Formats: sequence, structure tokens, C-alpha cells
Amino acid sequence: MSCRVCDCGRFESFAQKEEWHFSRCAKCDFAFLDPMPDQSTLNRLYDDDRGITTNYYPKSASRHSRALRRALRLLPWTWRKSVLDIGCGGGFMVNAFRLLGAKAHGLDVNEQAISYAETRFPSCHFYSGSFQFFDANRTFDFIYSSELIEHISELAEYMQLIVRLTHLNSYVYITTPDLGSPNVPRPVTSWDVFAPPHHVQFFNERNLAFLFNRYGFEQIRKFPDKKAGLKILFKRIA
Repeated sequence: MSCRVCDCGRFESFAQKEEWHFSRCAKCDFAFLDPMPDQSTLNRLYDDDRGITTNYYPKSASRHSRALRRALRLLPWTWRKSVLDIGCGGGFMVNAFRLLGAKAHGLDVNEQAISYAETRFPSCHFYSGSFQFFDANRTFDFIYSSELIEHISELAEYMQLIVRLTHLNSYVYITTPDLGSPNVPRPVTSWDVFAPPHHVQFFNERNLAFLFNRYGFEQIRKFPDKKAGLKILFKRIA
């Protein structure tokens, strides 16, 4: 086995939480659940509807206001652009991008979430299903993927999808927990986001940038985060 980020073959034991064991790459510090569940197993976890119905989504009002604030921050890269939110949930970010001038689309594995999004935001475009089987037959100017990559066991397939959905000079905005942040508590197993099997891998700024660079992207900007999170904008250059 080689590291999914840097191809190094040297690993060390990193952490144990209940029955879940994490290893870490000795070269790039990428930490991952070991053994790693397959994506179909994880998708069944994420397809839990959490009380979501066609007409109800938990905390919808606060999600809507937060989405507008986040979309405003990204306006210079999304204004009048085609945008896809991978892991869009109830479609709040998709609609926020639309309200701010983008041609907005969303993808999510949770059918109930997509049903809510289509009902609540009919002017947007939504797709239901796993990223593994998604084929939009087009590319996008901007990909938004927030708090998703830490859930993805098939990392190479996810990155290949990002490549297929972008073109030269497209932007990709990624947020994920930051294992390298000084705000990560010790021991790491006390961190509220260290939650296997929902979160199966953890990055820091260096290895996340290395991963995207391998697939033809360069880091453009890192946005500040008051907690232990990464918010990074990448641009496709190759």
C-alpha cells in the first residue's frame, strides 16, 4: 500500500478511537482510517435522512444566512460563472451562489436532501447520487466542496472527478478539518471532528496542496479560520 497523497510506502500508527485505528504517512503526515471502508459502505452512512423531508431541513434559516455570507466571500471567483457544489446537502450554498449571479448546480448522495433542495430552490439545478457515478457531460468554472473530502475513502476517484469537471483556469474551493492546526486538541481523539467512521482521513495545508498539485492545481489563497479548519482556493493550471 502507498500513501494516497504522496505515494510514500512508510506508515506509522497514529491514533485509536474505540475500535477505529488511524495510520499516518511518515512523509507527508496524511492520516487515515486503517483499514479503510469502501465508499459504498460510507455512502450508506451519509444517506441517513436525519429527519430531512421534501419540506423540512434542520436549521434551514441559519444555514441560509451562513450560506449567503460564505458566497459573498467567494463572489470574485463565482460572479456570472458556472458553479457546482459537491456535497450540497439541502442546496443552501447553491441558492446563495445563484442569488449572487452564478449559474448554480448541486450534487449530493442524500436523496431526501436533494428532494428538499429541488422543492425549496427550483431555480437551481440539482443531481442526486454518489460522486463516483456523476457525469455532468460538462465542466464548471468553480467547484465548491465543503467538509466533504474527509468523508471520501476513494480519494483518487474524487480527485479524478474534480479534474473531469474543471477546465484550465477553473477554481476549486475546499474546506476540511486541519490536522496541522495549533488549535487541534490533545489527545487528537478528543477533537470533536475526529469522528470515525464518518470522517476517515485528515489533511494539513501542506499535504492537501501537494495532493491538488499532483492533479494540476495550484494553491491560490488560504482563507483564515478561527478554529482548526482549512479553507483553500485552488486554480487549475494544467
